[in-house]
Amino acid sequence: MRTLLITIFLFISVQKTLGQDANDRKFEFAKEVFNSRIYQQKDYPKFSKKIEILENGAYKFGNKFLTIELEDKKLEKLFKLGIFNPDVIFGEKTSNKTKAEIELLTQNEKVFYNLTRNDSLSICCFESAVKLNPNPQTKRFKFWVFNIGVANPTEYYIEFYNENATEEMPIEKFIENSKMTFFHKGTLII
Repeated sequence: MRTLLITIFLFISVQKTLGQDANDRKFEFAKEVFNSRIYQQKDYPKFSKKIEILENGAYKFGNKFLTIELEDKKLEKLFKLGIFNPDVIFGEKTSNKTKAEIELLTQNEKVFYNLTRNDSLSICCFESAVKLNPNPQTKRFKFWVFNIGVANPTEYYIEFYNENATEEMPIEKFIENSKMTFFHKGTLII
């Protein structure tokens, strides 16, 4: 009897896993966030300070350095126009310390410092969550953020809104008149 129950449980688990396509599983947590009480739409300002475009996908937003790897180069406008505002998402004040200050930290303090550091970040895996967009005026994405000295990234969810958008509007045009309306720091990816 026990073997039969284990077999049935495994069969149901495999069916559930194989029944979902990979893209659905990839956005499972994002779907939970956008359908929860956490989700509250707001109007966030564009980044108002100087944005410098550096080499190899790097940007300098005020005192913050972001290295951004985008598979879809059309999304670069989000960063170039300051619609993606790192001061709102990661905090306005930077947490960088001098090399001498870092050397004085204990090992535990260094780990904590690297986890909370927001002056130099890498962003990758910026992907559209097409199935989670409730209408043509809303575009939702997920992306991963790597902190210095931390092996695993943290997943974030973000939303942009353009009240004049239509289904036929290309993403570049959507971005030009959009604003950031939601972001959420998700889970550590293991």
